Amino acid sequence: MRKTAIVVAALLALATTASAADTIKLGGMLPLSGRASDLGIGCKQGSELAVKEINAKGGVLGKKFELLMADSKANVQELVSLSKRYIQKDKVNFLFGVVSSGGSLAVAEVAKQEKVIFMDTVGSTDTLTKEKWNRYTFRSGTCNSQESNSLVLYTAQKHKNLTKFYNIGPDYEYGRTMWDLFKSKMKEVNPKAQFTGEQWPKLFTPDYTSYINAILQAKPDAVYCSLWGGDLVAFIKQAKPYGLFDKMKWIIATGGDITVVKALGKEMPTGLIVDQRYYFHWPNSKRNQEFVKAYMADYKDYPSAWAAEGYDGVYFLAAAIKKAGSLDTEKVIAALEGLTIDAPRGKSTLRKEDHQLSSDFMVGETVFDKAYPFAIVGKTEVFPADKVLYSIAEWKKAQAGNK
Repeated sequence: MRKTAIVVAALLALATTASAADTIKLGGMLPLSGRASDLGIGCKQGSELAVKEINAKGGVLGKKFELLMADSKANVQELVSLSKRYIQKDKVNFLFGVVSSGGSLAVAEVAKQEKVIFMDTVGSTDTLTKEKWNRYTFRSGTCNSQESNSLVLYTAQKHKNLTKFYNIGPDYEYGRTMWDLFKSKMKEVNPKAQFTGEQWPKLFTPDYTSYINAILQAKPDAVYCSLWGGDLVAFIKQAKPYGLFDKMKWIIATGGDITVVKALGKEMPTGLIVDQRYYFHWPNSKRNQEFVKAYMADYKDYPSAWAAEGYDGVYFLAAAIKKAGSLDTEKVIAALEGLTIDAPRGKSTLRKEDHQLSSDFMVGETVFDKAYPFAIVGKTEVFPADKVLYSIAEWKKAQAGNK
């Protein structure tokens, strides 16, 4: 009887091992509840769609993708613990996801220590691929400099009369980095620019009244805002009765996020200078149209930027594994470096040197279009990747400063 039990246990162990060998495990970490959940859910759904499509075609190297997913919120320590559990217990092949920039930096450190590839999807601080770069971390989403520099160039070209700028942004890595980048680039293109004040609410602040009053008293020409997701929705709802968006120009990073404009509906102010990182209506390419059609079929909704970043992350990994002909970490790293895919956003490359996504970036202003029940980004301008992404020379300088 005891021998039979041992044999059964051994067979189960072999079956489990064989099953694991037949899958490519992604250890996903995204906020699926709370104010940041729109970003996390969108990224999760985009990732799931990519996994579904790839698996339907037989997977990669005869193996199917398996997407594990945990509601990680924005807690850095929780992300660190989850990353280690994924690697040590679940034996994932890749770490995947993350929304918070601070969380991305923490997970990247785990990836470096454990020698496991981390595909960052939404967390966008330049620090991840510059000052804190490590060879195990790649980013399928855009970074702060692409976003902030595009907003600056658009503002300088279209609204040359603006000189006094004020800031409101979340008090952590993302908000602080975005304001520093904005000031640096704006001073470069507009020497007359002045920066007259800044406000730093904590993430998930419930009441923005004091910040709204401070901005009204400052009377800037324009406000640069890096609040995002549910925080941005709450801020706009609270600020609109004060006429804040009529009294000065607003430049809002991720202000074109479809989850934000849908939440606000007709309350969304028009004329805001915004971006969305990806647009369901641009580029007007077959690849993007196919993605939008497939996403809407599965989720009955338009894909957000966060969905596209998750979708692209899976496809980058699939293409790299196929190119490497292996799941060996070193071979996959080599395949990812410089890899280009035909993504919904257009031709997209993970730069060889810094592992940062390089793709064109579009900025515009919020408008209403009869074709949609929510505001979209109109009056658009497209900026080539090499005009808005930090240069490799800047990256090398950052690396030299860390030695």
